[in-house]
Amino acid sequence: MRLEMGTFPITEATFGPRTELDGTRLVIDHDELAALVLENGFFRRVRIEIVSPGESARIIHLLDAIEPRIKVEGPGETFPGFLGSVETVGEGRTHRLGGVAVMQSAEIPGRGKGGLLMVREGIVDMTGPGAAYSPFSQTINIVLTLELEPNFSDEEYDRTIRLAGLKAARYLARTTVDRRAPQYRTYDLTISCPALPRVVYVHQIQSQGTFARTFFYGKPLDHLIPTLVHPNELLDGALVSGNYAYQSMKTPTWLHGNNPVIEQLYDRHGRDWNFVGVILSRGHFYGISEKQHSANHVAKLARMWNADGAMITWEGGGNSIIEAMLTIQALERAGIKTTAISYELGGADGTGTPLLLYSVPEADALVSCGTYERPLRLPSVKRVVGGRTIRCDPAKGGHHLPAHQSLQLDTSLQMYCGTNQVGFGRRRGIDF
Repeated sequence: MRLEMGTFPITEATFGPRTELDGTRLVIDHDELAALVLENGFFRRVRIEIVSPGESARIIHLLDAIEPRIKVEGPGETFPGFLGSVETVGEGRTHRLGGVAVMQSAEIPGRGKGGLLMVREGIVDMTGPGAAYSPFSQTINIVLTLELEPNFSDEEYDRTIRLAGLKAARYLARTTVDRRAPQYRTYDLTISCPALPRVVYVHQIQSQGTFARTFFYGKPLDHLIPTLVHPNELLDGALVSGNYAYQSMKTPTWLHGNNPVIEQLYDRHGRDWNFVGVILSRGHFYGISEKQHSANHVAKLARMWNADGAMITWEGGGNSIIEAMLTIQALERAGIKTTAISYELGGADGTGTPLLLYSVPEADALVSCGTYERPLRLPSVKRVVGGRTIRCDPAKGGHHLPAHQSLQLDTSLQMYCGTNQVGFGRRRGIDF
């Protein structure tokens, strides 16, 4: 499979009479995009706003983030299974708007739902100390603030919010059709030097149910058995996020298509190692036998690929750490050297609870992506996008605070991708 990715770098976005590209400037027809989002009838209204890096702005109630992409050559369509058929993608040519994210913001009714499937607050600050927590402080963000019509089910809200973002992303990327991209990159796993060590990437996602789910070709992965996947499928939009549970540790759709681990494994493919593929697995099973089965199945698939080394990342925390650690153990016992990226704990001052909730002796090559347990003070901002108040501590019933004011947070769990575990974050632990 050979995928050519054309990138159109965007340095500015604005509203105008029609949606088009003017050099590196993206012009958006507000009314046309709003009509596209509203056509399914589940939203009372949509407010579309552009938020740029360096603004004194705060985005709240953030759900998914999606990069504008469109398939221009080859089999399949953009975001297969949602906007097109389930034909296998990962070949041909795809265009992307570099430096842009389409974001959905909505207040989803709580309805007394707690635990894992609870929708939690997601925040991006575009400037100040909060900007250091989310890399999306560096992207031009097209935010769709969706006001939901009442009396629909969680499943209906979940589906239509997702489709609104995906359709908006493809709509913006259509500006690149019939254009030559300023930048192209080719992704190809052809092996030219068989003597190099063989490396596999284990991408462990989270998928438990509505609002805490991941989709592959439009199908939820709630019962996923570890599966061999070509990395080009992920880069080409086959993996879509519907996970709004823990915003700091999530992997949004934007990041599934721009996974830094995949990018860096490709960077050194054929030079330092042979990147042989991806094993897609799921974390947070509820029984120990399921966890062990998943870990052992990953190791079996890696052995079938004759892997010498493995890189593993995981989404979420708690139970998902157990699957990840058992997977590291199974891989190492199979003779496959394994490295992982993980957030760390330690309490507010770093001297509290253990580094991770669960570990194994074989996990001796860990890369820190920081901690969410340190308190954080966010200064006041001039502009808030997505609502007027943020909801803190939803697991304790929740209390609302004015979103534009200075905020004192006990942890950084609300900071969007603040401790993301695929190498996208902007923080790390110095002494891990």
